[in-house]
Amino acid sequence: MKKKTNHNPTLAPMRFGLLILASSFSVMAFAQEQKPKEEWEGDIESREIVIQNDRKISLPQANRNFDKIPPKPAEAGIKAPVTYDFRSFSFQAPQINPQVRPLKLKVENSSDVYGGFLRLGYGNYASPLLEGYINSKKDKNKLYGARIYHSSSGKGPVDGKNSGSGMSSLSLYGRSLNDDIALSGNIGFENRTTHFYGYPQGEPIGKDSLKQSFNLIKLGGELSNSKNSDLAYKLGANFSYLADKYDARESEVDLAFKSGYKIDDDSRIDLKADYAVITRKDSKVEAKPRSLFTLAPSYEFLPIEDLKLSIGVTAAFENDSIDSKNFHLYPNFKATYPLSPSVDAVGFLSGGMDKVSLQSLTNENMWLAPNVAVFHTNRVLDFGAGLNARLGNKVEAHTGLSTTLLKNWYSYVNREGDPSKFNTIYDQGTTRRTNFYVALSYAQSELAKFMVRGDFYAYDAGDFAEVWHRPTSRLTANASINVYQKLVFSADLIAQAGMKALDPETNKTVKLSGAFDLNFKAEYLFSPTFSAFVQLNNITSNKYPIYLNYPVRGFQALAGITWSF
Repeated sequence: MKKKTNHNPTLAPMRFGLLILASSFSVMAFAQEQKPKEEWEGDIESREIVIQNDRKISLPQANRNFDKIPPKPAEAGIKAPVTYDFRSFSFQAPQINPQVRPLKLKVENSSDVYGGFLRLGYGNYASPLLEGYINSKKDKNKLYGARIYHSSSGKGPVDGKNSGSGMSSLSLYGRSLNDDIALSGNIGFENRTTHFYGYPQGEPIGKDSLKQSFNLIKLGGELSNSKNSDLAYKLGANFSYLADKYDARESEVDLAFKSGYKIDDDSRIDLKADYAVITRKDSKVEAKPRSLFTLAPSYEFLPIEDLKLSIGVTAAFENDSIDSKNFHLYPNFKATYPLSPSVDAVGFLSGGMDKVSLQSLTNENMWLAPNVAVFHTNRVLDFGAGLNARLGNKVEAHTGLSTTLLKNWYSYVNREGDPSKFNTIYDQGTTRRTNFYVALSYAQSELAKFMVRGDFYAYDAGDFAEVWHRPTSRLTANASINVYQKLVFSADLIAQAGMKALDPETNKTVKLSGAFDLNFKAEYLFSPTFSAFVQLNNITSNKYPIYLNYPVRGFQALAGITWSF
């Protein structure tokens, strides 16, 4: 379960170039010649006109053809390709094909497209907000820019400044392409701060001893096709270095290659390869490289009409000490079959080795104890089926059921003697996780959008009694509406329940209170370049726990302005 982050406005209203809808009309002019008017004088003379037709036109006899014209095959409904990952939901608005009258619009100059954006705000809990970026102006061959971000709260839900937190980042990026290749790169720095405020109430604690911070340096690049072709490829490389306030250090190098070859309209070959080397050091952990290499070839084809099938394997090599085997082999099958022009049945059978690092763990839980155990998770088997439906061109619906078998799956448990910090424990048995989900989305261009999803989880732990700090139900929803291009309203809801934790003092299971988080934002556009906004988070002021002893902030209000230039 990922840690709930503070709600800060990060969406930047930008103006994009308008699409020209041109309607051309051809006008044929008929010119009529007039002879000069003559004057008639006197009586009309009597004349005789004789029409003689001596020519006879004859046509050869034609052969009559009584063969019927064969009927034209009916075109199947256009099916947008749907790819769905049952393990995590990523909503994408359905393709919109609005009926637009052919109007001739004014061409927007490149000077009207804004390359810069600035957002400033301030809220309760002593919470300043700064976000800005600047990009190069329109150029079909290159793009470069920079982004700066800062969001913090000087006070938190427990003892004021003892639970403050914040995040700051600075990044540079660029992309260049020609007729054959596209090259992109980025470099950035990120700082995250928090406090270990999960201490027992009434216990005297010094603020300096509570503070924790993480500094992250990132560097990456990517090489790929610049245009669509039968042979597509993408090669990427990334480096990161993480350091906390104490003795934890971690460096990571990732190489990723993805390629696909289109044989014909119905078949293709895909190949994915990833290699990661992670080196971590702590006060009681010696630096030792952990490597993970995965290779996943697959073949996609149509064995029968309309049935799209992808078959392949995934091979993984790793050197974690928690498992006796270093080589793992998994199936990789996917199938899609249209039950109707608007409903697809999907299914999959797969597996893999999920990368786990100190960086990924602290992205979920910033209150880790020193020298925690870090091992990859073995997704032994992952299978499921579902339905994807398109109701017109504005509504999509998804439902499905999946079951996953996991080995070496981690949980967070409060540390004995210091419940403000968490250790990671790994279930070396086989944990079964079952997930049933239902999702519905609606999109009316940029005017109105809505998405809701419900997930229900069931866990069957392996060697442990429970699966700690993971919910059994979760509901997420968000909606937005744009009123006359002047007022933009948006709202989102997060609710979850069923989490359990292990109390280190009593060694008994504790049921955590459910979460209900309702948020609302309103923005008024004074002009195309200037707007003001108000954002309300956790409107019901429900201080639910995200982990044992760690409640969230109550009602939060933030107001500010945005400027595009």
